[in-house]
Amino acid sequence: MGRQVYELRVRGPVPADLLEEIGAEDLGEEPALTVLRTAATDQSGLHGVLQRLRSLGLDLLEVRVAGPDPLDPGAP
Repeated sequence: MGRQVYELRVRGPVPADLLEEIGAEDLGEEPALTVLRTAATDQSGLHGVLQRLRSLGLDLLEVRVAGPDPLDPGAP
């Protein structure tokens, strides 16, 4: 599997300085949720982001594959 873009849903708001620190490219807010969208990454990069969320005490609710890296030549 190549590089993917992931959406991570965490409970509650995430301070702006933490968004930058974990490398969130984009975010959206839904009631009682923050939706983080990562830059295209591989599995090891995703695991790094997940570990960082846990170390920050953020409550991860869901991880979704948002799509392949649009710059990946092997992407459909």
